[in-house]
Amino acid sequence: MPQPKSKSLDISQLKIDRKPQRKSLWHAAYVPNGLILLGLSASILYVSAAMFAPENNGDNAQVLAAAKISETEPLIANGKLAITKSSQTTSTTLNSTKENSANQISHSTVLDASGHIVARRIATVSSRVTGKLEQLHIEEGQRVNQSDVLAELDDKQAVIAHQLALAELSAKQAGFDELNLLFKQQTKRFNRNESLAKQQLISEQLLEDSQFKHAQLAIQVKNKQALVSLAQNKVALAQYQLNQHKIRAPFDGVVISKNAQVGELISAGSSGGGFIRTGVGTIVDMSSLEIEVEVGESYINRVFAGQKVIAKLDAYPQWSINSEVVAVIPTANRQKASIKVRVKFFETDPRILPDMGVKVSFIGESTLSGKATEANIASL
Repeated sequence: MPQPKSKSLDISQLKIDRKPQRKSLWHAAYVPNGLILLGLSASILYVSAAMFAPENNGDNAQVLAAAKISETEPLIANGKLAITKSSQTTSTTLNSTKENSANQISHSTVLDASGHIVARRIATVSSRVTGKLEQLHIEEGQRVNQSDVLAELDDKQAVIAHQLALAELSAKQAGFDELNLLFKQQTKRFNRNESLAKQQLISEQLLEDSQFKHAQLAIQVKNKQALVSLAQNKVALAQYQLNQHKIRAPFDGVVISKNAQVGELISAGSSGGGFIRTGVGTIVDMSSLEIEVEVGESYINRVFAGQKVIAKLDAYPQWSINSEVVAVIPTANRQKASIKVRVKFFETDPRILPDMGVKVSFIGESTLSGKATEANIASL
């Protein structure tokens, strides 16, 4: 039987397959890794759900707080409970919260009202005499002290009257001195005649004449002395009228208005013949500022003397000023059906000015008992 001929092999057609072989993900070597990834994913989803679930916020906060405390300091040391810094901070916060709550419980606002700033000491400074204004030493906003000269009037006539009074006093004093000298001489003569009369060396008539002259001079001396006193009073009056031509500050304060100018007539009252200024300026004692509030009759039972008040100026609504009720004026306004209440400031400040608007809150003590207050604080 004939043998088939073997085909010759072509070596040039031989090739090496260099393509990478694909391995299956479910290969036995990758099964443990897949399980680990699956477990981690499930853990992450569980933790996320536990953290963001609304019903578990309180438990999570406690878990995080416990974790923080365990990280800072050990809870138990040497068989005793250790106080951590976090627990101390929490206790301090709770204590401050209780204190604030106690203050809110013990005090409450019982009434709100509006009023104005008024000055208890305010004066329009004027003169007792009528005269032309020659000098003016004040301006608005200027601070003055008591007895400072604010203005000066024309005082020529007053100066002349004062000089005449001094001249009259000098003349009366000279006449008194002359008569007093004669009285001293007559006194010596009367004493000598009286001694001689006892010795019967002079007549009784001569003694009586000497006694009469002595008594007459004594009366004249008293008259001259009274005239001297009258002249002294005239000088004092002239000096007083002269001083009235200088207008002085009655107390320490601030000038809030200037009411006259140099050259105008100043007097304590107006004249029928023409217009006369009744004052040169107005002074306010800033330390006497207080609040005047009108409270309705229906709410006056909530206000009493000595009551604490919180005041807030309309110009500075964020500024709370501690104040106190001074008095409740014992009269009512029939038209407004209100009663005036005076409130004083516990502090003075340049920002507080007369006639400014202010809102006040009257503070009343809480009616809660001590046990109820402690229970409310403990519940916070």
